[in-house]
Amino acid sequence: ESDFLDVAGVYHGVHENSEAHVAGMDRMERFLSIWEEEGCNMISMSCKEHDEFAANSQFITHLMGRILGAQGLKATPIDTKGFKNVLKLVQTTNADSFDLFYGLYKFNRNSLEIIKDLKKAMDDVVGKLLE
Repeated sequence: ESDFLDVAGVYHGVHENSEAHVAGMDRMERFLSIWEEEGCNMISMSCKEHDEFAANSQFITHLMGRILGAQGLKATPIDTKGFKNVLKLVQTTNADSFDLFYGLYKFNRNSLEIIKDLKKAMDDVVGKLLE
């Protein structure tokens, strides 16, 4: 079984009307087909869309994993499935380098907005608890 089964791959094709472009598109289609044959789901999208999606999926995942990891959470004898998933998130995200996490932040202008939204959401939820 392929390691790329159900993995999403993102590409952005440049659009222009020239003979060189047509030849380049043919090469790109052949290249993409290699990944598709391995089970990878190749998705065409703009760079802007990619960054928005990446901040809302990859960065928030790594941010939450790092935050929860900083709390020093440990397994207990009464762990729920949900808590086991939290521990798995912590383990998975903290196994990646801090450089990767930092890169997700530094090179995606949407990441700071994710942090601001998370802080606001935390304040809102805690505020409801304190009512």
